[in-house]
Amino acid sequence: MATNTIGGVNLAAIAEMSLPALLEEFAPLTALTTDFSTEIAQRGASVATRFPSKPTAVDLSSGYSAGNSTATAATINLDQFFGWVWEFSDFERSRSSIDLNALFVEPAIAAVGTKVFGDLWNLVNDTNFPAAAATESAVGAASSFDLGDVATLAAQLTNNGVPKRNRALILNPTYYAALADQLNDVSVAGQGRTLGEHVIPRVHGFDVFESPLCDGNGVNVVGLACHSTALMIAARGVDAPSEPGLEVENVVVPGLGLPIQFRRWYNRDTGQLKYSMGVLYGVQSAMGAAGARPAGIKIVSS
Repeated sequence: MATNTIGGVNLAAIAEMSLPALLEEFAPLTALTTDFSTEIAQRGASVATRFPSKPTAVDLSSGYSAGNSTATAATINLDQFFGWVWEFSDFERSRSSIDLNALFVEPAIAAVGTKVFGDLWNLVNDTNFPAAAATESAVGAASSFDLGDVATLAAQLTNNGVPKRNRALILNPTYYAALADQLNDVSVAGQGRTLGEHVIPRVHGFDVFESPLCDGNGVNVVGLACHSTALMIAARGVDAPSEPGLEVENVVVPGLGLPIQFRRWYNRDTGQLKYSMGVLYGVQSAMGAAGARPAGIKIVSS
């Protein structure tokens, strides 16, 4: 039997082209607890993660007596399998002067990134982060959001017993822009990248991220100041059948480890060349190293 080669940009090249866009789209996930693997997950699989409680130092001068060690278990169900599929007919591809398949890679990545982060952001609610001094901070309008507010959030987390390492500040674009605008002030030295790239450097112990999905969410939330244990996401590789004519490329997002799968196949009956990308994942809220308190503060506009 003859082996048919599908013309145009091959799947491996498309997967490689996707890496910068994947890294940018999923960057906020680096602020959270992740459990990623390229291993194939079985149907109904889940991932169990445990968080240690904060211990209290003891006197060792008279001996090494062990104290009680406790850990909080959190299970993440890998129950979300989302992606995007795009296709073009022989007629459309033949008439186009551009590579239609490559053109739609970044929009597909954006669609998948929106879904994944949106599921995480839906966990920033009154149930997981109740409206109390320990878990909510009211700020004014975006135009008045500044470094002083960030410093207050940092102090609030510290008073809650949250470790200073692995903290992140995730903001919607309006509040992110207000903070960036203040950092662009000539009185703040060394912030050229903020002006040139609209990228905020580490501030008051926070890695700062921007996402348009940081919306009101029904509880007027405009951001989250958190330790990495406030929210969790797990993902696993996707099984791919071995079928003639089906091409599969698995991509791991650099620096994050998130597995993404690209597929390409041709429908001879309809004359359609189809591409897909997808990710198998699950999300969960968590209790951080602060013990019984959530390791995050949801930021609401007053």
